[in-house]
Amino acid sequence: METGRGVVWWDFDGTLVSRPMMWAEGAITLLERHAPDHGVSLETMADLVSAGMPWHRPDCAHPELATPAAWWDAVNRRYTEIFAAVGHPSAATAPALGALRDDILDSSRYVVFDDAIPALERAQAAGRRNVIVSNHIPELADLVQGLDLTRHFAAIVSSGVVGYEKPHRQLFEAALPHVRPGETVWMIGDNPDADCRPVCAMGMKAVLVRDTRSGQFDFEAPGLMEALDLIGL
Repeated sequence: METGRGVVWWDFDGTLVSRPMMWAEGAITLLERHAPDHGVSLETMADLVSAGMPWHRPDCAHPELATPAAWWDAVNRRYTEIFAAVGHPSAATAPALGALRDDILDSSRYVVFDDAIPALERAQAAGRRNVIVSNHIPELADLVQGLDLTRHFAAIVSSGVVGYEKPHRQLFEAALPHVRPGETVWMIGDNPDADCRPVCAMGMKAVLVRDTRSGQFDFEAPGLMEALDLIGL
């Protein structure tokens, strides 16, 4: 049994909730409204949105984007480039991009994993404080509230507010004020490179979850309850 009080850092998307390919799906939905015969596949759009967004350069700081307005302006500029690249530049109207943002912010589009709430409650019952540490939108706290998960967390740290993305050390350092002296920290996330290895490099511990490829990390678990078993909670 893990002794003493401490903190569990949780990744959000892919660990606690699921919404696969949301950036590509949102763009395709916009195109379908603008030009039903656009001919752009979801796979093609996924390739296009996999570069050029604020979170695709974790080695570079972007504190100038640490407000919702500035952050979404950067996202919209990239979408404008993408729609031009696929031959539909006129799709990038302000109302259309606003609708795309509303879609990303719509909590009903996200699915909370079945083991998320039981795991969060179990960690709390063991005396641990839960903190989200995530590469996500500036309004992540609003999204968490819309999913009725806020009560489970002592704090929410999002790259969209901090101006750094995992695996950059400074995103994790932004979560350190929520750790009290002498407390242990465990990170639980679904990405070995973004979630787990950086935390361990800082002298803390991590569990890789929901990744079907075995042997990538020292501590691995198929789900969140098994992760807590490994931690000893």
